[in-house]
Amino acid sequence: MDQVDRSQWFYGILYGVFYDPLEGGHRSMISALIPEGCTVLDVCCGTGRLALDLAPKCEKITGVDMSARMLRFGEFLKKGSKASNVEFVHGDATRLEDAVDHTYDYAVISLALHEMPAQDRLATIRSMTRVAKQLIISDHSVPQPKTIPGYLTTLAELCFGGRSNFTLYNEFNASGGIVGALEQCGLTPENRMLDDKKIREVVTASGCSG
Repeated sequence: MDQVDRSQWFYGILYGVFYDPLEGGHRSMISALIPEGCTVLDVCCGTGRLALDLAPKCEKITGVDMSARMLRFGEFLKKGSKASNVEFVHGDATRLEDAVDHTYDYAVISLALHEMPAQDRLATIRSMTRVAKQLIISDHSVPQPKTIPGYLTTLAELCFGGRSNFTLYNEFNASGGIVGALEQCGLTPENRMLDDKKIREVVTASGCSG
């Protein structure tokens, strides 16, 4: 079955050049939770920057995304990094079993759930539990702090994502963000961490048994 391609106007080079560099600290928070020698599935991997950051410490990393434009930029970055243990796959986050053929130690998803309709958000998390032993989910904190970084986060979602994505962002907030989505899937959040500006949250949960 052919994969649907989903790309926004700023995906690819613009995202990789202007937005990715701002998220280095956020990626470090995720990396600190992953032990050396693990296998990792990076769900909605975008430009693959997180996957490539993890490459030196991990045995194997697979990045899955529905945007061919993002994946092309990821392949460009991969060539420069010479990371032989990273592969990128064009696939649907709600049906990860169709994209990968084995179980990973960790499935990670970062800054993607808030862009999804509620049914896709829950389907993605459930799909992650079927292909990984542990989940690491990162996204905007809920609620956003009443600070300049918090206001800028909300403004950026409106300006770059457009009205339709901003509607999804508001629904994500109203439904309780990461924790709300995990609980709707019957999962228990295990560890919760905020970045220093309190605009990003990282939450862990258990997936499949192995």
